[in-house]
Amino acid sequence: MSRALRHPVPKKHYFAEYAKLLRSGNLHYLPELAYDHYLVRPNEADERLRNYLEGLISSASDVKRRAVLSFCRSQMRSAWMKETFGGMHVALIRNPADQWASFKIDPYFISNMIIIALKLRDLHPHAFVHIEPFERIARQLSKRSSLPAEFFERYFLTHFVNQPECLDVFLVIWIASALQAITCCDLILDIDQLSTKPEYRNSTERWFASIGCPVDFSDCSSPTAAGPNSAFERTAEDAVRAIRSNASSLVVATPESVKKWLPSLSSLSRRILNLALD
Repeated sequence: MSRALRHPVPKKHYFAEYAKLLRSGNLHYLPELAYDHYLVRPNEADERLRNYLEGLISSASDVKRRAVLSFCRSQMRSAWMKETFGGMHVALIRNPADQWASFKIDPYFISNMIIIALKLRDLHPHAFVHIEPFERIARQLSKRSSLPAEFFERYFLTHFVNQPECLDVFLVIWIASALQAITCCDLILDIDQLSTKPEYRNSTERWFASIGCPVDFSDCSSPTAAGPNSAFERTAEDAVRAIRSNASSLVVATPESVKKWLPSLSSLSRRILNLALD
């Protein structure tokens, strides 16, 4: 799987770096941290997430090191994390067409995205109302509220995960996530620019070196899909309209901050996010 995803093949177990914390019982990680409270607003309380992150940061401090945290599902908690912990924040952005193409490598990615959408819908019931097949199945499941949560997720994945409307769900989450991460960032790390522009790669390496965190990006080469077609563009426009109306509760962003960073993005990401700001 690592080779199929173009990831380095790990030489140690995935959790090897947490071995000491695991043995001590002080990791404070819970599986539900990944999905249950996917959007955390500034000033909201989330003691479980706070305990987990504080434990990671303090474990680095205890051995006179600096914690560098990288989370695949952190963008919609960026504002909360910056307010709670400070630090330097990097927004990692990849254009949505290529990211969506990468999701199709393995069912895991779309399945987990649907779980995220279900969790978001619990707290923001109108966020996906424009996606009729998603809402229809969600309403059907709401009539069976006495059944265990695992049944809901399994039923939904079976009946929706291969539908074209999955792209609609993805784009709403992508836009809301990118807007918040960019608002709260000290640097944008645009994967497309990093893969294609040596000058961008060099300037980014200099920035990381300036904060005492040298990184070598010389092997960055993100695969490129065929590019967005007219159907993708129409779906993106629908997602933008949803973000500006019924899905606005998912957005934590400052338009001025986002506009400042737009020139740092590749053309498709810039175009879609600019529409969301207009």
